Amino acid sequence: MYNSKSIMPIVIKAQKGDNVRDLMRRFKKATSTTDIVTMVKDRRYNIKQAQQRNVVNSQKRRLKKKVRSLKKMKNVPPRVIEYLTERLSQ
Repeated sequence: MYNSKSIMPIVIKAQKGDNVRDLMRRFKKATSTTDIVTMVKDRRYNIKQAQQRNVVNSQKRRLKKKVRSLKKMKNVPPRVIEYLTERLSQ
């Protein structure tokens, strides 16, 4: 069910003088830094591996097309193209 990454529980302990809003704020901050919410939303529906590969491949094709079109333009800084090519290699 889980990936090879081990998931550690998030524990928020109440300190003296904390109210519920403070605890909720700390909990939201902790969950946003660990990307738990996005993982749960991604796992909400079962997607076959072939469909996942199709999505990734289509994103790569779109990015390649964008890089090709940016290379043809004159006023595009080279660091933008370098950044996009790095994203392609990941």
